[in-house]
Amino acid sequence: MSYTPSSNDLIAISPMLILCGVALLSLVVQFLVPKEDDSKPLWVLSVLGILGAMYALYHTTGSPGYGKFFGSQISISPLTVWLSGIYLIAGLITLLIAPPFLAQHKTLFPEFFPLLLFGLSGMMFLTSGYDFIVIFVGLEILSLALYVMIGMARSSVSSLESAMKYFLLGTFSSGFMLLGIAFLYGGSGTTNLDGALRGLFLKGYESNFSKLGFGLFLVGVSFKAALVPFHSWTPDVYEGAQTPITGFMASAGKASALGLMIVLFNHIPVGEMGDTWKVLMGVIALVSMTWGNIVALKQENLKRMLAYSSISHAGYIVAGIACGAGLEALYYLFSYSLLNLAAFAIISYLEQGKHEVTVNGIAHLSAEHPLTALSLSIIFLAFAGFPPLIGFWTKLFLLQKIAESDLLFNRILLFGAVANSCVAFYYYMKITIQSYMKQETGAVAGVRDLPTMPTLGFLVFLLSLFFTVGWVFFQPGSLL
Repeated sequence: MSYTPSSNDLIAISPMLILCGVALLSLVVQFLVPKEDDSKPLWVLSVLGILGAMYALYHTTGSPGYGKFFGSQISISPLTVWLSGIYLIAGLITLLIAPPFLAQHKTLFPEFFPLLLFGLSGMMFLTSGYDFIVIFVGLEILSLALYVMIGMARSSVSSLESAMKYFLLGTFSSGFMLLGIAFLYGGSGTTNLDGALRGLFLKGYESNFSKLGFGLFLVGVSFKAALVPFHSWTPDVYEGAQTPITGFMASAGKASALGLMIVLFNHIPVGEMGDTWKVLMGVIALVSMTWGNIVALKQENLKRMLAYSSISHAGYIVAGIACGAGLEALYYLFSYSLLNLAAFAIISYLEQGKHEVTVNGIAHLSAEHPLTALSLSIIFLAFAGFPPLIGFWTKLFLLQKIAESDLLFNRILLFGAVANSCVAFYYYMKITIQSYMKQETGAVAGVRDLPTMPTLGFLVFLLSLFFTVGWVFFQPGSLL
């Protein structure tokens, strides 16, 4: 076996190399530009870096093509390419949205740009890794970037508190994952994805090592995906972090954790033991969607509402994964990521660095800011699964896949998902009701000096258009 990477190996990870290279370059550039103009060159450099990574990602599908690289340490497949595409799109939209709002808080530090790029590269290694060590390294690159980004508002106690909470709990979850990898290696003699998971089906005490290891590893992944009972950090971190950072974490960050879940369960061999793990994750999914929706019912702060909503949506996706929904789960993940980005973009706009956006605060929003109210209603109705918006179709495709089997377990998950969708409809509808059906004007809706932001307006318009009619052209069969 040669340890010297070939040209195909390097081309396979060229998107990650471009992101890391541009991130390192931006660390140097920030010392070469005038202080009063330090964000513009870094912004341009970061946008070019992401666009270059997108091109390189597209190029890898043709040359060297799909396959295993670096001695089966990296896997390039249609699934990993689409997941990487989700991260890059989320990163690009974050770059278009975040800088003006971070500047309002006086927290647009030069480090934001390389941290974003390093975080994206970590996500891509996380789901493209074909070895548990590579996966863990990708996770740590992503996590370290998010820890710092969340705590960048150094003058905000809530921001520092949320960063510390995420850091402490994140290190515990990383410890679980690392210990799980050690047990997986002990049970199979390899950290390669297929080989390590095959240890779950061996006979003897070695299989117990593999089972314990995979369980510990899933604990860490469930923490990153904010599944119950590993969700306690989510509402506080979502609320305490600056809203554009929350949007990035809720879209790309959550997509990477759930994407890893899809990858892992695609590699579990079919059999009784594989079904046991799927039942276990299905139970966690059912509890997550139920708990997330019930607690979201009483939330007034929109960021906390979306935090608990994210727990329930993670439950829907994992329920689909447990029932064998690969394409449908990926489609749901793509649409949900864009919905999160649009929702947090509008919340950032309404905050203007001064306000806390609550359900009562947006009362009568349609009178003062009709286009903003319309976009917000479309997004939250799409979250609810209101037809014909894209959220309806994502849930329909996912539930259809779950309903294909006559297994009692699938029926229970199907019933739970439908019942929870009805519960969620109540608190999502409150946004439209408050915006259009209230006579008194809320604190946020009454702010008349909101600035005109053409870039944000055009971006939200395109996303709202996609949420409305995008399903006509873009369906699960378009993905793989």
